[in-house]
Formats: sequence, C-alpha cells, structure tokens
Amino acid sequence: MFDTMGGGYNYVKVNPAENMTIFVLDKVNRNQQPKMANKLMNYNSIHGEQVGFIESPKTLEGKRQDVIRLQMMGGEFCGNAARSFAACMVFFHNSTIKKIKERYFTSFEISGVNELINCEVRNTEKENVFYSKVQMPLPQKIEKCSFSIDGKNIEVKKIELCGITHFIVDADEIENNDDLFSMIKRYMDREKYDAFGIMYYDPLKYFLTPLVYVKATDSLLWERSCASGTTALAVSLTSNEGEHNYTINQPGGILEVSTFYKNNNIKELTLAGPVEIVAKGVFY
Repeated sequence: MFDTMGGGYNYVKVNPAENMTIFVLDKVNRNQQPKMANKLMNYNSIHGEQVGFIESPKTLEGKRQDVIRLQMMGGEFCGNAARSFAACMVFFHNSTIKKIKERYFTSFEISGVNELINCEVRNTEKENVFYSKVQMPLPQKIEKCSFSIDGKNIEVKKIELCGITHFIVDADEIENNDDLFSMIKRYMDREKYDAFGIMYYDPLKYFLTPLVYVKATDSLLWERSCASGTTALAVSLTSNEGEHNYTINQPGGILEVSTFYKNNNIKELTLAGPVEIVAKGVFY
C-alpha cells in the first residue's frame, strides 16, 4: 500500500491538532493489536495518543471497490484518525486517491462504522502538511442524563456516535474529574461499547478539553484534541434549522465542524483541520 522500508513493523506518525496518531502499515492479528498499541503509545516507544492498523476490507462494498480498512486499536471510530489517514494516502500517492482540480478525494473503511468514510484533502504550502476534511457519521442517539456527585446534580448531554459515546459537560461545574469518570464508567459498563469520552466544555472560551477511554486497551487519556468529541459538541449545540459552523479551541489546536439541521434532525456533519505527517519508519 505504501512505499515503506522492510524489516520490523512499518509505521507513520501524524499530527491532527496534536491528537498524535500512529498508523501501523503491516498487517497485525486483531487479537495482538491492543497489546501492540499500548506499547507504541508509551513514552519510551513511538509515543502517541492512539494507534490504527491497516487491514483488508471487511464489507462487500469495500471488497468490490478494492479499498483499504483502518482498524483503530479498540475497534472505535475516530474522525481525526480518518482524516489523517486520508492525508497519508495523498502524501504517499496511494492509487485509490482521485484528484479533481486541486482537491483529493478518497473513501475507505474504518472501525466503528458500517459504511465507507469519505474524505477530502487539500495541499498546503508545506509538503508534509494537509488540510483534511471528513464526512462524519450521523449521531445514533441524543439524550440528556444526570449524575449525582457529593450531593450535586450534574446535567450531561449524551451523544452516541458510531463506535464511541460522548458526554458533554460544563467544565465549570465539575470539581472532581476522577469521581465523574468513575461514575460514567460504571454507567457505561452496563452497556456494550468500544470507547467513550467526557468532553469538558467552556462555552465562554469555546474551549474543549477531551478525556477519552478505550475499553480494549484499558487506556484513559487527556487528548490534545478529539474529532468525534468535537462533532458531538457541535451536535449538542445545534438546535436551529440550517447550516452551522463551529470553530472549537482545544489544547492541541483548532478543529472546524459544520452541521446541517433540518426537520428536527442533524442531516450532515463534516469535520476539518490541518494534518501534519510527522515521521515514518520501522519499530521493533
């Protein structure tokens, strides 16, 4: 798929708004992926916030089109990984890329979603930096729930997306992050899930601080940015008809998300931002 070096395991490291992501380009058995991901994320290894593995397509649609599959470390869906992978495909001149004028288009499979994901990529002034946009899956369920911590009732918006569930909370209302995480994890452990996030949002600064838990790797990270969490936040903020554009600040930078709301439903979601190809090489 990519022109990489032989020996060991080939990888690419990318930077989508500092949500540092590692792609393993050689095939790895699914049951070995969580263990390998944990090692790769360590400070004494490649070091990142998440890992994706390249696989053969699983769906009939994918097999018909000879597309590529991106399997995230816990089987979750990740918008940052999706748009970063699209940028990698452009950077490495993958044969499935279609170019129309100055824009590149690609479709591929990704874990947590049953249909192909569509991405659009544009070049920037830097050879290894791209502007990448992904068509995000629509929310499966939107509801309000509440948690009681030390006698205080915390109102939360729960947004279920393909492969991940996010809880949107007002950052100023939370005094103990550990207590809130423990309570939400107990709540989620009663359900079937791949990953969930707690999105701490400051509405005055339009600032989002993402905390993400992935079940398969038992990993909990304060991420520098979170694409699906940003999308979930935009969904929670949208209630009027028409198109809405949000620019959300996060510890690692800015992500842009657009929603289209019609007949009391979200009809379209897109997320965009810069992606930097940081490194490629071999790990052992």
